[in-house]
Amino acid sequence: MLALGSPPDLSAIKASYMVSLREDLSTIEGLQSEVDFGFAEPRTFEDLRRLAHVQAGNAATFGFAALGEAARVVDVHISDAGNTPELLPSLIAQWRAQLQIACQTY
Repeated sequence: MLALGSPPDLSAIKASYMVSLREDLSTIEGLQSEVDFGFAEPRTFEDLRRLAHVQAGNAATFGFAALGEAARVVDVHISDAGNTPELLPSLIAQWRAQLQIACQTY
């Protein structure tokens, strides 16, 4: 039991976050394939946007600023209907690369 005023043990929280990042990487790989091969549906883009939004908000908390920024770019790009859809595959690839780096650091 923690004494009042003691900082919480963040190692278990970070370990759980890292597990979720590995799961996210697998999900993003599947969604990216749908985009790359032209099989993307509205659900594909919503799943990508939701995942990017969550990662953009959480990544910096765990020391992954570049991952958070790459995810934020994808979130904003999908959210803004005026953006060029041709850019999305390269933005997802950059996000995925940052996610792979984050997964390798733990």
